[in-house]
Amino acid sequence: MEFKQLEAFIQVSKLQSFSKASESLFLTQPALSSQINMLEKDIGTQLFVRSTKRVFPTKAGIDFYEYAQKMLALRDQSMYEMGKYSKECTGEVNILASSVPAQYILPQLIADFNKEYPDIVFRLYQKDSGGVFEELIKYQYDIGFVGTENENCRYTLTTLCKDQLVLILPKDMKYEGSREASEVIRFISDKNFIMREQGSGTRAEMELFLTRYGLSEKELKAVAYFGNTQGIVEAVSQGMGISFVSKAAAQIYTRLDLINVVEIDSELLSRNIFYVQKKDMILTPAQELFITYAKNCYQNI
Repeated sequence: MEFKQLEAFIQVSKLQSFSKASESLFLTQPALSSQINMLEKDIGTQLFVRSTKRVFPTKAGIDFYEYAQKMLALRDQSMYEMGKYSKECTGEVNILASSVPAQYILPQLIADFNKEYPDIVFRLYQKDSGGVFEELIKYQYDIGFVGTENENCRYTLTTLCKDQLVLILPKDMKYEGSREASEVIRFISDKNFIMREQGSGTRAEMELFLTRYGLSEKELKAVAYFGNTQGIVEAVSQGMGISFVSKAAAQIYTRLDLINVVEIDSELLSRNIFYVQKKDMILTPAQELFITYAKNCYQNI
């Protein structure tokens, strides 16, 4: 068994295509197929089900993926520890994140990281928080970032930073009350409201807050449901209604004087942004370097 065979297996598993995997590895398809065939011969079982359109891992292929990933990670980690990397560290980091981390936290973090480690390539994908936990187990994602907790035993969650939900209003709508939650709830109750979709961490936190102060989702005057935070902030700026969003998401619109923001005195609207990792996963040097960098950035704020 050779490392190049494991690399070929990993890429075919992620991309579910021999042609795409061969392009990413700069190999011809016959050469890639030969490596997979030799690997299957060494292991003694079939790893993929081939079809004309897609390639699917067998049960053995699914089980072997975790071992292959760990073997390559250990190889890279040993090389890193022996001093063959440092600022010249290379690799790829595939991230699946919910909307607030994906749109308002990670882009700046990745850009700053790239200035120091320009040879590490990022692929950033977005789902709602529920989708992150459902999809992260799949091959193409390495690590995740979410704004809500989950009891799924397949993952470990580590706090990266703090976030706060704020109430946002169209620019021509004023709130002149106090920051007390009960008074804000009365203000909300008869206003057009823009909702996030089910599965969103923002929505889960918002519903917990509203329920705590006696306002149910059914009592809201919901006029629209949006699948992402950006759409909600834009709709509010156009006067469609009010909503709750991350303070980070509202900042640029606040600076441009396009919306009004109400910060509320309630611990229920304060939350953590978590870094999510599959349990027992061995990080590659590139992945570990980025996670360490991210943690250090927010520890110093």
